[in-house]
Amino acid sequence: MRKSGWQAALLAAIVWIVALLPVAAQSQPAVFGHRGGRKWAPENTLASFGRCVEKGYGIELDIHKCKSGELIVCHDENVARTTDGSGMIKDMTLQELRALSAGKWFGPRFAGEKLPLLSEVLALVDGKVPIMIEIKNAPVKYPGIDDDLLKMLDGYKAKDKIIIISFDHQILHRIHEKAPDYKIGFLDAGIPYDIGVYAKGVGAAAWHPDFEGIRSDNVAEAHKAGVLVNAWTMNKESEWKSGANMGLDGIVTDDPEGCSDYLKAHAPATAAK
Repeated sequence: MRKSGWQAALLAAIVWIVALLPVAAQSQPAVFGHRGGRKWAPENTLASFGRCVEKGYGIELDIHKCKSGELIVCHDENVARTTDGSGMIKDMTLQELRALSAGKWFGPRFAGEKLPLLSEVLALVDGKVPIMIEIKNAPVKYPGIDDDLLKMLDGYKAKDKIIIISFDHQILHRIHEKAPDYKIGFLDAGIPYDIGVYAKGVGAAAWHPDFEGIRSDNVAEAHKAGVLVNAWTMNKESEWKSGANMGLDGIVTDDPEGCSDYLKAHAPATAAK
């Protein structure tokens, strides 16, 4: 049907008005300090975690199980890279691990930093910021680490701010079956065939992919299935911009302060898709 002159004019006016309306900004990704933020303090130490709490950033950390049974926060299964000692965590007692400096390599003022217990990190954070707890269970297998973790978290007052993550999706599934109230995120270096179906199979609410291996359509697919996307490890402005543009829910970075400042300064530009 042909529009009359006044109808065409009205339609043109509506289009013009809508074009002038500001685009609603999308929410910015949450920022997580990778191993506490490796740029400002030695990784996976109370110093790095304390800075995240002070600034209000989320925390990503890694746990292993030592010979005497405690859950130790450290990225590698061997302490050689991040301490002044050597040896496998599984073969060392807490007392032996505590004798090492976990910060001397970063600078003299951090020489007193020790490999922290997960319990110490939880006490430090005390529910103030979210924590991603990565279970390291390969290549070293830690029997019972899932039960040890759940037992430790049982008394934590902010369970809703805990995200349990791992490359070991079998252990994540076991945790979900035992304690379905905890948020689960599956770490991945590739793109699952059907993200939503795979996440449901694992019991995960979130997908934690390597940022270099994903595209915006993968993020959109995950979101359509109700799955959050928290990517790692993003340390460049170009990556932060791209991550915000594709709608990531969380960014894991060695430089949480730089990332947060960038996102705040570029919110209008990066928020638009």
